Amino acid sequence: MIITIDGPVASGKSSVSRILADKLDYYYVCSGLIYRAVAYLLVNRFGYNPETLVLIKHEDLAQCTDRTRLKYSYDGLSQERIFFDHEDITVYLKDKFIDQITSIVSVNKDVRKAVTALQRDIADNHDMVIDGRDVGSVVFPHAQIKFFLTASVDVRAERWRKDQERYNHHVSHDEAVVLITERDERDKNRVVAPLVIPKNAIIIDTSDLNIQQTVEKMMEYISTYSSSVL
Repeated sequence: MIITIDGPVASGKSSVSRILADKLDYYYVCSGLIYRAVAYLLVNRFGYNPETLVLIKHEDLAQCTDRTRLKYSYDGLSQERIFFDHEDITVYLKDKFIDQITSIVSVNKDVRKAVTALQRDIADNHDMVIDGRDVGSVVFPHAQIKFFLTASVDVRAERWRKDQERYNHHVSHDEAVVLITERDERDKNRVVAPLVIPKNAIIIDTSDLNIQQTVEKMMEYISTYSSSVL
């Protein structure tokens, strides 16, 4: 069973996905964290910088996405973690620089192909909830249930701003609106796997919903689906 949750930045995907996975006793996959790990490894283990990331060598990409070296792990207590050569690198994957280089790496078609393969490999062994920007449209187009979460730019900007404060990154609401808007445009207009509403996706606007209300609405749809296939 695969449940995909797509949507723009700060639409609530990750928070909702973790709770939903816990309620269903499913495995949660944060696709964005895998892209962050690849970007981090290319810079910190293979010597790339923001300028050279536009041309990634095949052999370097193959090494940092080698499934015997790069491991994704999730449980309800420690949440999602990424290991490379048995080292937990998760703590290094949440800062502005990683944001910057991930936005470069994630538009590379070879990177997306490699990460897609990793995600599908995980799905072979788990019932799962996965979030991202192309998981219902490209990675798992035949997922049994697809959600697309959205919210107004103002609401998403404020959510993103507050989330950044957790990492001691302080921006104004107006700055957050600009950054969110720019990110939306990049995601929608990129050549490889642009952000779209997947076919047959259930659209939920979370502007006026808190996390719990969003999860409850999603559980209603899931219950309806489960009843229909029994």
